Amino acid sequence: MKSIFFILLVALSPFAKALSPDAIFADANKAYTSNDFKKAVLLYEQVLKENKLESAVLYYNLGNSYFKLTDFPNAILNYHRALRLNPDDADVQSNLNLANAKIQDRIEPIPELFYFRWAKQLRNALSTDTWAVFFLLFFTFSALGWIFYIVGNSVGIKKTGFYLGLILSFLSLFTFGMAWSAKQYQETVKEAIVFSGSVSVKSSPAESGTSLFVVHAGTFVSITDQVGDWVKVKIPDGNEGWILMADLEVI
Repeated sequence: MKSIFFILLVALSPFAKALSPDAIFADANKAYTSNDFKKAVLLYEQVLKENKLESAVLYYNLGNSYFKLTDFPNAILNYHRALRLNPDDADVQSNLNLANAKIQDRIEPIPELFYFRWAKQLRNALSTDTWAVFFLLFFTFSALGWIFYIVGNSVGIKKTGFYLGLILSFLSLFTFGMAWSAKQYQETVKEAIVFSGSVSVKSSPAESGTSLFVVHAGTFVSITDQVGDWVKVKIPDGNEGWILMADLEVI
């Protein structure tokens, strides 16, 4: 019985390997380097849908594949998804800028107050996990500093422990705040890409609403409200209106 089981295991192992996410991802990369971008898209999407796996690299590669197929809305969608997981990736941001230059709408964002802009840039400088790692490190060393302050047997050790604990406690609170902010952004801020070719944005959540302006495929929007099948969106220049959820793909 054991020998039969072993033979079956050996016989089936190539199929198990072929179906593994790593193998599919590797095949997708080979397809991309061979300029078979349609196959690459199918394989990357297979990893996402069938294996429920996601990563910034996977979304980035998928975005590049769509870009090569001139499917710019899907490219923009996946670049944004990659940036949600790894906000400081300069290559993703660069390719996103290239894809944005290929779509019809050219929307100039509202200038932000410098301190809001700096706060966002700082939050996005590192991923949520990286901020969390820094928090744990600073918290651990701040605790050691306070221990030196409490149990130190000389004024010098106590003074060093006090200042070390104070400074690292501040840094641990700061990095905790950044990690929490990045996590909240990922989980609560709803953003989407327009996928319908041309969409009239309405003044109210109904077809009878007044048409305010038109957006086209590939345009980035923020979702601020929802009523049934309609969502209220805000485009980067500050204009707002209602659009059917079916015309969007949520990032």
